[in-house]
Amino acid sequence: MEKEFSNSSVRQKKFLFLIWLLVIIGGMTLYLIFPDEINLLFLKELAKEHHIVVLGIYFLLLSFRGLTMIPSTALLFSGIIIFNPVELFIVNMLGILASSTIVYYFSKYMGFATYFETKYGKYIQKIRHGLGDNELPIIVGWSFFPFVPTDLIVYVGSTLGVHIFKCLMGVFIGEATLNVLYILSAYMILRL
Repeated sequence: MEKEFSNSSVRQKKFLFLIWLLVIIGGMTLYLIFPDEINLLFLKELAKEHHIVVLGIYFLLLSFRGLTMIPSTALLFSGIIIFNPVELFIVNMLGILASSTIVYYFSKYMGFATYFETKYGKYIQKIRHGLGDNELPIIVGWSFFPFVPTDLIVYVGSTLGVHIFKCLMGVFIGEATLNVLYILSAYMILRL
């Protein structure tokens, strides 16, 4: 029975990876075939014509980004071109919190435990040791630091039984500060 579940889980992961790969290859192929139609001005025009739909798609991409371990920074920079700063900040933070919630609750089911323990084993041990009495400050600091995956601290918090509210609060404070810095810096540079 356990082996059957394991084979099913492996097949699901392979299927999800194949879908992800096809989306990337499809997007790159479309860009190569239609380079004039697929550009940033096209995205800006599309966002003007179908604002709510584009905003919804952006939110969904951010929300499920945690399942692919893709950093949210790339989406943030594309959002800077498309949305106004306040709207971008709100949607970005809602998407990051949704993604963190998904990672918190579904990381074991999705097989992230194996991925994180293999790829970031030494960091996980340090985090587990440090989280003891300083859960919130460590989650905030980790979420603010741009070169480490926020999903990793959420995963470790989940395995240690850190309350979801405390994890999300820490992620919000750290990521909100980082997002404000990114958004304001980018808009100041674009105005030069």
